Amino acid sequence: MSLFAPDYYSKFKCIADKCKNNCCIGWEIDIDDDTMDFYKDKSDIIKHIEISPTPHFKLVDNDRCPFLNNSNLCEIINCYGEDNLCQICSDHPRFRNFFESRTEIGLGMCCEAAVDLILNNDFNLIEIEKYVEKENTEENEFFNYRNNILKKQPEELMLLLPAINLNELYSVLNNMEKLNINRDTVISVLKNDTRKISEVNLFDKVKFKRIFDYFIFRHLHTESLEFCVLATYIIASFGTDINENARIFSSEIEYSDENTDILFDILT
Repeated sequence: MSLFAPDYYSKFKCIADKCKNNCCIGWEIDIDDDTMDFYKDKSDIIKHIEISPTPHFKLVDNDRCPFLNNSNLCEIINCYGEDNLCQICSDHPRFRNFFESRTEIGLGMCCEAAVDLILNNDFNLIEIEKYVEKENTEENEFFNYRNNILKKQPEELMLLLPAINLNELYSVLNNMEKLNINRDTVISVLKNDTRKISEVNLFDKVKFKRIFDYFIFRHLHTESLEFCVLATYIIASFGTDINENARIFSSEIEYSDENTDILFDILT
């Protein structure tokens, strides 16, 4: 089974202490079984782990990971090396989509280093590891369909947008589970805006095309095309700081099943 990724994927590198939105703050990290087997004999680690219901790190003041030091660097990496991070920490912000004939891997926009790569590079999918391919006619039909969608501009699919005003969208977003401290500021611009979402201007054609391509690549196999178009236009409605707005949308929606379901309700 082959492995495919965007051609910018290999350029990703965590910016560690230079990150303004540290992924080691505000997230309760579950620990996989293999890593837990390593941690359980390390007294300096195990004392910071809550075993039940699923092993996870106990957050400290300001919802920081207990291993995030004052320089915003990871003490597990410092003491034991990157190979001994738990699976979630090793993978983040990567995601994988599994097909019968291939696996696709990408970077999530919730990470500021990743979103910079995504919005500064056109989307080109390449094969980075080749194995014996397993033919799957149904999947090939999907990949061909997706390739055709990726040739389109999001404006060409405006008719798929729901008939919702931006102030109504504000109410929907405001009632979601809040995962990012900057969310309220970002969505506040919609509160008194009576325009339809279809009236939003995709003012940076290049960046919003890349955002659209990202959603198509990550979600089209499980979500609807309508979802991908709506997500692109919602980010555009937030204003001019495209990278930050995309990052916040991703962290609020893509990492919460509850919030994703609420957004889907707009489409039904």
